[in-house]
Amino acid sequence: MFLYIKKNIFIFACLILTSSLFSQSSFENMKGKKQVKIPFDLVSNLIIIPVKLNGVELSFLLDTGVRETILFNVSRVDSLTLNNAKTFTVKGANDIEVKAIKSKNNFLEIGDLKSVAHDVYVAFNQNANLSSYLGEEIHGIIGYHLFKDFVVELSYSKRVIKVLKKGSYKKKWKNYASVDLTFSKGKPYAMAKIRGKELKLLLDTGMSDGVWMFEEDILSTLNYGYYEDFLGMSVSGEIFGKRSKIEQLNFAGETFKNVKISYPYEANLPKEIKYFRERAGSIGGELLKRFTIVMDYSNSKMYLRANSYLNDSFYYNKSGIILRQDGEAVDSNSNNELLKNLESDNFISFVDLTYLLSPEFIIDIVREGSPADLAGLQKNDVLLEVNGLKTFHFTLKKINRHFYDEDDTLVRLKIQRNEQVLKKEFMLKSPLKKLTK
Repeated sequence: MFLYIKKNIFIFACLILTSSLFSQSSFENMKGKKQVKIPFDLVSNLIIIPVKLNGVELSFLLDTGVRETILFNVSRVDSLTLNNAKTFTVKGANDIEVKAIKSKNNFLEIGDLKSVAHDVYVAFNQNANLSSYLGEEIHGIIGYHLFKDFVVELSYSKRVIKVLKKGSYKKKWKNYASVDLTFSKGKPYAMAKIRGKELKLLLDTGMSDGVWMFEEDILSTLNYGYYEDFLGMSVSGEIFGKRSKIEQLNFAGETFKNVKISYPYEANLPKEIKYFRERAGSIGGELLKRFTIVMDYSNSKMYLRANSYLNDSFYYNKSGIILRQDGEAVDSNSNNELLKNLESDNFISFVDLTYLLSPEFIIDIVREGSPADLAGLQKNDVLLEVNGLKTFHFTLKKINRHFYDEDDTLVRLKIQRNEQVLKKEFMLKSPLKKLTK
C-alpha cells in the first residue's frame, strides 16, 4: 500500500516507540567520504537538520531521546509519498489512543548519507491541540538510526554535525572528557552527580530544557523556591510541573552552578518513565549545548569538550507568558480508509516542543501571580506590538527573548482581545528567590 499525503491534511505526533516496533533502518555514506558535514539550525537549544524523504525536502529534529524516525507535520508540504503503509493503534500518556501508520522501505537522505529502506512512523491525532511554541516548521524527528551507524560529532557553537564511519577516533578527542554510555531501547544514558549522588540521566537532544528530574529535590526547592509552569506538550495534552534551581550539578568533568531544573508532575508522565526507576531524569539541550559532543554508540562512549556556551547562565521566563504561533486553518483528517481498527499495545510518549503553521502570536498560558497576570493579560490575547514594534518584525524566538531579560526590565505590549485593542505593560520579576545562606 502506498500512502499519498496531500497538502492540507494536518498530521502530527510526538512519538517515542518501544522495542516492539524497532526497525532496521540503516544509513550509508553515498560518496564514501571520510566524513560528512551536515549544517544545522539551533532553535531553542534544539538541533534542526535538513532531510529529504522520498525526494521531498523537510526539516527534522535530531533527537537522541527517540528510537524510530517519526513524521508528524506535513501541513505545508505539497505532496509526500510513503511506501508500504499500514495502520495500527498506539497508546500515549494517560492511555490516550492514537491511530498511527508505519511505512516501510522509504528513501531518506541527510546530506551525503542515505537510507534506502527506512521505516517512518506517522500518527493521526484529531483530539490533541499541539500548538506552535517552537516557532519553526519541523516535520519530524530522527535519532537512533543515524547515531547507531556512525561516530557523530555535534558542534553546537559552529552549528555543524560531522559524521564519521564506525571505529573512527581523532587524536584531538584525547583531550575531551570521556563518558561511558549505557543504552535502553536505543536511548543513551550517562551519569551526573547532584548533591554527591550519582544519577542515571537520559541524554536527550530533543529536550530544550537543561535538566528534568522525576523526584523533587526538596532542599533545592526550599532554598530557591519554585513556581508551577507549562513544561511542554504530549500527544495527550500539556505537560505541567515545577520549575526551580539546584545549587550544583557535576557532568562530564564540569561543575555547573545554579542550574535550572524542572520536575514534571507524575500524572503527566508516560508509564514507561514511571516504571523505569533506574532513570532519575534527563539532560537536555540547554546543558548539552555547552559542549562539543562526540557520540560513539558502537563503543558505548561519549567525548565532550566545553565550548563558548559553558559559562552562560541558565535563563528562565520572567514574564509568566507562554506564547504560541498559530497557523492558518487546515482541514481535519477524515481519511477513514487509513484509520482501520488495528490494535496494538505499542507506546507513544512526548517531546517538549510543538510546530509552526503561520505567524500569529497568541498568549496560550498566563502563569497565575506572574507579572503578566497582574498586568491583566489573558489566554488567547493576540500580540500586535512588543515594545512599540509590530509583531510582524519578530519571530517567536525574538519575542520570547524579551521575557528572559533582567529583573525590572519594562515590557510593553499591545494586544487584541476579541474586538478590543488594549495596551499592557509590566516589569519582569524573577519567580525564584535567592539561595539562602
